[in-house]
Amino acid sequence: MIARRLPVALLAVMLLAACAEKAGPQALEHEAYVWQRRWSPALAAALRDSADLVRAWRVLAGEVDAGGNFRRLAVDPAALAVSGRPAIPVVRIEAPLATLDRAQLIAGIVALQRDWPASTTIEIDHDCGTRQLADYARFLAALRQELPSGRRLSLTVLPDWLAASELDGLLATADEIVLQLHAVHGSARSLFDPAGARAWTSQLARRIDKPFRVALPTYGSRVVVDERGRIRAIESEVPVDPYRVAGVPDQGRELFAPPATVSAFLRWLEKSPPPRLSGVVWFRLPLAGDQRAWTPATWRAVIRDTETAIRLSAELRPGNQPGQQRIVLRNAGIMDTTLPATLIVQAPCRGLTGSQSYLLERQGEDSLFLRSQQALLRAGSEVSVGLADCPSGPGGLWIDE
Repeated sequence: MIARRLPVALLAVMLLAACAEKAGPQALEHEAYVWQRRWSPALAAALRDSADLVRAWRVLAGEVDAGGNFRRLAVDPAALAVSGRPAIPVVRIEAPLATLDRAQLIAGIVALQRDWPASTTIEIDHDCGTRQLADYARFLAALRQELPSGRRLSLTVLPDWLAASELDGLLATADEIVLQLHAVHGSARSLFDPAGARAWTSQLARRIDKPFRVALPTYGSRVVVDERGRIRAIESEVPVDPYRVAGVPDQGRELFAPPATVSAFLRWLEKSPPPRLSGVVWFRLPLAGDQRAWTPATWRAVIRDTETAIRLSAELRPGNQPGQQRIVLRNAGIMDTTLPATLIVQAPCRGLTGSQSYLLERQGEDSLFLRSQQALLRAGSEVSVGLADCPSGPGGLWIDE
């Protein structure tokens, strides 16, 4: 046989190559942030029903608001226990560290972690500027000295920090890193950039020598910007305070993470996992009734890679005035989807006005409704996106991608 004449080392290389060709995508561990500040029956149900998808929950347990006030959040331990999954407490620090009494803050965090005796990890989430990274690292080093022996420290990292030399000192303070890949821009451009996410994930993998996870989005936000393009408010799981946007002409634009886009990125991670990547943390846990998050069924399909065909339809329905018709889009499938780019209303109907992310543009005998901004149409829901005048009976309505 020819194989007998080949060197043993060469045979080993050939066998390894053959195994590599047959190897399938890597199964990644999944976790989810429980960021809801109100523990409702719907949240308890989501913890129970989605427990089979995750290894653990990361629960918002305490926060320091912009005014420097530290408070613990009420958590339902019974709901967590029923889920059968471990929980990691997270402390969110919104105020600049320079404005805080650090000794008092560290004492508060240490006291909080005592309320989570079953957890071996505590996570700190603080979005500071790159110039504050060295100071942030000193704070975390001081915190570690006060934490009990064996308590692991997890840390949220922003892509903006990856180019800073001070990041190495920050990474040295933590046992685990969570790279945030959503809502990373200082403007209202996008919620998730897949090209950027690939680059940032690879960049961190080359720089780090410890396990890390990536945080992916399941949600949407309404972003309000002023006349100079600066973000004035972000509405996601918490409604925007009307006083924060008083006098701002732009009352908001919807940003969201398309399930298909995030799913494609997840498949890339599974197929070509960077070194030391240990899993994904989803922000945030979807639950029934949350209009700014994927449906639980969509989240499950993305994780399991079982997306189904989109069942999107458009129809004309009687309006409030004689001859008036409402243009209605309906998602009859089980997957959330994006609104189509163009809707065409055919004669004898004539478009009157667009709404809900659509603008009317007439062209010949047909009326075109063009999507002015992307939005998510959740599974099982419908939305009216315009009005048409049909004096001599209904005309045709078409979806044109």
